[in-house]
This record gives sequence, C-alpha cells and structure tokens, in this order.
Amino acid sequence: METNGKLWEINGISLPLDLSDADVMARYEDAFEAMKQDETDIPRDGRASERIRGYCRMYRNLYDRLFGEGTAERIFDGLPTSSEVYESVYDSFLTFVTAQAEEIARRRAEVFNKYSPNREQRRAAGHGKHKA
Repeated sequence: METNGKLWEINGISLPLDLSDADVMARYEDAFEAMKQDETDIPRDGRASERIRGYCRMYRNLYDRLFGEGTAERIFDGLPTSSEVYESVYDSFLTFVTAQAEEIARRRAEVFNKYSPNREQRRAAGHGKHKA
C-alpha cells in the first residue's frame, strides 16, 4: 500500500497518519477534542513558566493520543521546552494534515468527475428528450 502523503516527517522520525481511514479519523477527532480540554487546564495567571509548560504538555498529549504513547518524547527529544519550538512542530503537523486533506478531496473529486459527466454534457445529451 502506498503511503505517499501519509507520513509526517518531523525531527528525523516518520509518523503514519491516514485521514481517509475512519478509525484514524476518529482518533484524530478525539485527540483534538481532548486538546480543547487540555487547553482549559493551562493556568491563565501566575508564573509564565507554568503557562509555557502547560502549552507544551497540551501539544505532547496531542501527539501521544494520535500516534501512541511515547511519540511526543520521540518528537521532542533533545529540544527545549519552548513554546516557540512546540508551536513550530504543531505548524508542521497542521501543514501536513492540510495537504493530506486537500489531496483526499482532490482524489475524490477526480474519481467522481471521471464517472459522472458534467452538467452541460448531461443537458446536451438530454436536450430534446421531452419534446413531443
């Protein structure tokens, strides 16, 4: 099976994610719902260092939920607990997901268009059918 476009390459590791698979999509949806909850747990006041750690923990939890326990450790191995670093990794992930979703939509449209003539062709083919 081809994995083209379904492997997220980050910091020297490859992580498979196939958003056309219903089980994977359910895990993806669940992970992002949990991320919303994690965000509410981040302290809004107090020490800035604790807010940064909270944001980083939120991202780590997302990757562990999506790809399995220990994935965040592999992704961030040797990197600082920096909101800038974690947001950069998240940006990379969202870019990967967006490209995959666009490719899935493009392929779906290609298949549908291949087997269903366009509206003008249907009109031309049916033109005059209802005349007496």
